Parts: sequence; structure tokens; C-alpha cells
Amino acid sequence: MKDQGMKSIQKNNFSETFHLFFQHDRVSKQVISDNLGHSLPTITSNLKKLLDRNLIVKDGEFTTKKTGRPAQAYKLNNNAFISLGMAIFGDYILLVALNTRGELFAECKSNIVFKNIDNYYYKISQVVKSFIIQENIDENCITGLGIGIQGLVSQNQKNIIYSQILPMQGVTTDVLQRYLSFPVTFLHDADAVALAEERISTHREDAIYLSIGPHLGTAMMVDGKIYNGSRGRSGTMEHITIAMNDKRPCYCGRYNCIETYIAINALLSDGEETLSQFFNLVYQGDEPTLQRWHQYLDNVSEAIMNLHMFVDSPIVLAGELSMYLRPYDIDYLENRISKISVFPKENPYLSIGKAHNHPVAVGAALPFVKKFIENI
Repeated sequence: MKDQGMKSIQKNNFSETFHLFFQHDRVSKQVISDNLGHSLPTITSNLKKLLDRNLIVKDGEFTTKKTGRPAQAYKLNNNAFISLGMAIFGDYILLVALNTRGELFAECKSNIVFKNIDNYYYKISQVVKSFIIQENIDENCITGLGIGIQGLVSQNQKNIIYSQILPMQGVTTDVLQRYLSFPVTFLHDADAVALAEERISTHREDAIYLSIGPHLGTAMMVDGKIYNGSRGRSGTMEHITIAMNDKRPCYCGRYNCIETYIAINALLSDGEETLSQFFNLVYQGDEPTLQRWHQYLDNVSEAIMNLHMFVDSPIVLAGELSMYLRPYDIDYLENRISKISVFPKENPYLSIGKAHNHPVAVGAALPFVKKFIENI
């Protein structure tokens, strides 16, 4: 028992030392001592273990005005392990690679039209293998591939339990795992966006994330984790009905879901109009386009008010639309919400998402980054 207790302490000291490198660009033995209070022999031993496992590298010396030998500097090896992320869409896939710090350093897009057949998944696996070779990634350093999909997944992230936008219901990770040597998982695309947003957020608190793209995705973050509930359905607020008098069909088979009011497909006038074209007219002050924009924001206000009454947490407007939102759009929403809310005026709780660089693919890869770090 005494030996096991000592081993636990040693493991904890080693883990604490490794985690310290995520808080500092460069670390010395003195920095470790000041922050963790470990003894010099323990510090020396843990640094040697980290160097041997290639998790850190030496990085010159610290300059000092004091006499004596300058202190050796160490830093995190950003290529110690690599996590891959993918987003699957109807006519293409997007693949990204994240380094040890969870930073995106490589990406590629491949125009592969979705078909739920073996050959489609084989093609995807070949794209992944080519990407690894092209980016000179050591396959032994890959922690796994996370795939963001437009659907709900099982708790073990191996099965797609609901998918209507792309017919993937019933698909398991085996369709790709048979071709790849590292773990493969699925993740709901809205959850992936929430993880990408949470990573770069300046605060860590419970929040609702509205990922507004061609379709709407919603997710809830509670205590720093995605809240999916017992069967993976919690947080799918895009299918709450907010108006009974309209007849707006939703892809889920129901009518008047929030999806049908605030997805980008509900904003653009036809299949040919793009967001950039729409907002060019908004910025130019085109009156019919401004009227359409304000009606859309009114619909967003109704949805936000309902969601905020249900879950009293900050709401982040993320996804593709967030790249076009401006502070005065948030002001418009807050003023509208204030008018229709049943509660007295409260502190602002809306913000614009900041994860604009492939958030679905990046978010799908992040759990592998987190898992690796936590298990050190």
C-alpha cells in the first residue's frame, strides 16, 4: 500500500509538471519549483522523463544578469502528438490537424460527394492517408480522428443514431476504422462548434451555442462539458417549435422548428444567393434587404428569448453567420429581446462567436487533444 501511494504521488508530480508547460512558453527548474513546490531531484527526474518521451524539448538558456551558469530552458514539443479532425458535408469533406496545444497547423478540402456506400468511406480514408504523408506527420503520433457530422451520435461516439440532412443513421466508425490504424470517433457538428468556441473563449461558464449555418445546430455546455443527456438528445433545441400559425416544413418532418426561422437557408431568398452577396446589400443600405434582415433578427430574438427562459445561461451566436455579425446587430437583438421579454431588463447575455476557422473539424479533433493531456 505504501509503494502504491508513493507511485500515485510520483505520477501526480509528473502530470503537474507536464501541465505546467501549457501555461508557460518556456520553463526552467526554478519556474517548476516556484509554481509546484517540487524538490530538485523530483524536478530533474520528471524533466528527464518528459524529454525521453519527446513531450518537451530543450530551448536554449534563460538570460540573466546574475553571476553563475544561466538556467536551462525547456518548452513544450508542439509536435509531440497530433489530433485529426474532419467535417463531412454533402459535396465535400474538410480535414484538419491540430498540434499538442490544440492549434490548427494543416488543413485540406476534398470535393467528394456524399454517398452512404463503402467506396465513399474508402475514398475518405485515402484522403486522410495522403494528408498524413503530405504534411509529414508521424502516424505513430496521431491520437485519433474526430469526425463532425450533421446528426446525433451514441455516448461512445461510435454510432450515428439520428441523421436526416445526410442519410447516415446507423453508420458506425467501422466504415473508416477498418482502413485506419488510430481511433475514430463521431461528434455532433453543433457540439464540435461549441468545443471550438469554448477553447478560445476568454471565460469558462455554462453557455448555449447556436451554430448558424445553412442549417441550425445547437449545443449546451455545462461545467466545461457538452451536455447530451442520457440518450444524446439534450441540446437539440433547433427542433423546438416557436410558432403554430405558420407552415414551415423542417427536415425532421415537423413544422415551424426554430431551424426553419434562423438557419441561413431561412434567410437567403433562393438557392443562388450567398451570404456575402446578402450582406453586401445590407452594408450598402439596400432597403428591401434591410427589411429582410431585420425580420430575420426579429425571428432570432424570439428564439433566443425562448431558449434563455429555458436555460438561464449566456448565448453565443456561432457558426458561419457569426463572421458577418456586427456589434450593432447584437444591440438590435438585445433591444428586441428587451421589448418581448416577460422579465425586467437584465444584463446582456449575447455574444458573437470567434471560432471562424473550420470550427466543426477543429472541434471534432479537440477531445483527442484533451484526452491525451489528461491521461499524462
